[in-house]
Amino acid sequence: MTTTPQQVQRVLEELGIDTLDGIRQDAKYTAFVTQELQAVEATIYKTEYPELKAKALFPVDHTTPSGAQTTAYDMMDQFGEAAVISNYADDLPLVDVMKERFTIMIQSLGDGYQYSIQDIRAAQFAGTPLDRQRAETARQVVEFKLEQIAAQGLAIGGLKGALKHPNVPLYAPITGTWSSATAAQMYADLNSFLNQFLDANLDVWIPNTLIMDATSYRLAAQATLNTTTGETALAAFQRVNKSITTVESWTRCSNMDVAGTGPRFMLYKKDPKVIVFDIPQEFEQFPPQAHNLAFKVPCHCRCAGIKIRYPLACAYMDGC
Repeated sequence: MTTTPQQVQRVLEELGIDTLDGIRQDAKYTAFVTQELQAVEATIYKTEYPELKAKALFPVDHTTPSGAQTTAYDMMDQFGEAAVISNYADDLPLVDVMKERFTIMIQSLGDGYQYSIQDIRAAQFAGTPLDRQRAETARQVVEFKLEQIAAQGLAIGGLKGALKHPNVPLYAPITGTWSSATAAQMYADLNSFLNQFLDANLDVWIPNTLIMDATSYRLAAQATLNTTTGETALAAFQRVNKSITTVESWTRCSNMDVAGTGPRFMLYKKDPKVIVFDIPQEFEQFPPQAHNLAFKVPCHCRCAGIKIRYPLACAYMDGC
């Protein structure tokens, strides 16, 4: 069958080749996608995700270079004791310090999305922006994974999570089983948790944040402890223990106990020198890449999980 010049022209135009000078024209589509994604990126960075709380609950650390393969921190401890000595004593007790280094592998997270050549041409023809839902979804999927890592860690690479850290002490409530507990019992459990925390670290660390699962939070916030004033168990706990400035519900606290079937509460001092969420590289989008009849946009992020430098400044309670 003979191919007419008109047919060849149409095919070459579809391939983005100018028959007059032989120059590929797909660059104009790349430029269009890139321009669109600049707006998309600005938009999704402003998007709020109220159900994703990790970056609000824990200080975020961006100081680790994104090119690093590992990140490490040193834990210092001191020991020794002063003694009563006599004049001209030559047997002074010696003190010393001990340093232990913890090294963490930084892990990369990635996803991506694409626009077909027809998506781009249709957007150009109509004079409308590209559908941004794909870009927003790519960002949200990465943020969801970060939330998961912040809570329970990541087995690959040994990243630690705030609710599953092996060195954080675990305490038991007096009553527990809040689904059937009274307001007085909930109040007693919360005070017991705080007292065990303070007794264990000899008041060196004073916690300022308590997080619990959403169900337990609502139970404590709605259970009336004082029928005269209407004060709830949670309100009374915060009124008496003024160091606890923040009490938050976090859905990730559900099913985080030892058995994996019940909630886990966490008390901690929210302070960058105690606990940080190490994210060397926040979500980023790369230039669109032509692939067959589509343009793919790779997305990337790097995370080292939760660093708890002082485990005794944190504590868990299961059984509620």
